Amino acid sequence: MTDLLNTLFSELPWPLPVRPSLENLADPEARHTVATALSQLGLAVLLLTIAAVVRRGRVVAVLAALTLIVLQLPSLDLLLVAAYPTSYRPSPTDFTASAIAEGQHVFSTTCIGCHGKAGDGVGGLGAVADLRQQHVWEHPVGDLFWFVSHGIDGPEGAPSMPAFGTVLSELARWSVIDYVYALNAGSVTRGLEGWPHRVRAPAIQFACTRLPARGLADLHGKAVRVILGDLTAPVAALPPVNGIDVVTVWIPGQDAEAAPVPGVDCVAQKGATAYAILAGVADGRVTPSRFLIDPDGVLRSVWRQDDGEEWDDPARLLEEVRTVCTEPLTLEPGEPHEHHH
Repeated sequence: MTDLLNTLFSELPWPLPVRPSLENLADPEARHTVATALSQLGLAVLLLTIAAVVRRGRVVAVLAALTLIVLQLPSLDLLLVAAYPTSYRPSPTDFTASAIAEGQHVFSTTCIGCHGKAGDGVGGLGAVADLRQQHVWEHPVGDLFWFVSHGIDGPEGAPSMPAFGTVLSELARWSVIDYVYALNAGSVTRGLEGWPHRVRAPAIQFACTRLPARGLADLHGKAVRVILGDLTAPVAALPPVNGIDVVTVWIPGQDAEAAPVPGVDCVAQKGATAYAILAGVADGRVTPSRFLIDPDGVLRSVWRQDDGEEWDDPARLLEEVRTVCTEPLTLEPGEPHEHHH
């Protein structure tokens, strides 16, 4: 249904103050309330059907049905959340590495006064302006675009965030949203635990020695190991897992020129800033990090220099690669969801 609404309202403004959503079903009590309401409303429909074909007891059946509808229909409000005219608008920047890097620049020149240099509110407005909070992922990208463009009102009606619709270009507003998503993703994952959300790996361009590939889209169906930063040790090639090739992409640094080395299949000259942010460095400063991307192009694991030496153990690394290749990431309704653009 979401895909249908995204298609229908990608160009037109969403006309209602609410939209359908399963986000509230993450709460067990809300799930129980909605399930009860749906069962009772189903009973109401059954009673109305019986009343339509059976004359005896018709009045009682209709009254009972209307009572159930009046009592239970308000519970379905849990399937609705606030919406804005741009809620279903897609982003034209598509969460690429270049868009994230541009967003970091916009953020550093426009937003740190309130959100702090690291986006955590420190040095700004404090916890209320912390962009690392879970609720960032509970909004589609179109909601965030509305907030950035039109501002956010506080509980008393006074603006808690100013509007940037006349300050920043449209593309700048979309790119800073890409940065916020990447910043949030980089702040919530540690070690090999992966992300609590389905985060698509930002697109980068690279040159390969043995593959006819120029970007991550060309590696769909393969697992990808991304090595960010200087190589401090020889790189061992990874064997296929269950028939799935594992490709190693090296991003040497901030737009640094680098030649292929043994064990590396592809070298990217750009993209370091975005992947540094996804590794938890808010300002995009490159520090040694490694990522695993599954055959669907989804980020699954990250290792940073201060996470220990687990990925230096070939057996442990292969175990992680095997998990990425054989266990597709699935999220149930109501769980943290994919970042859609």
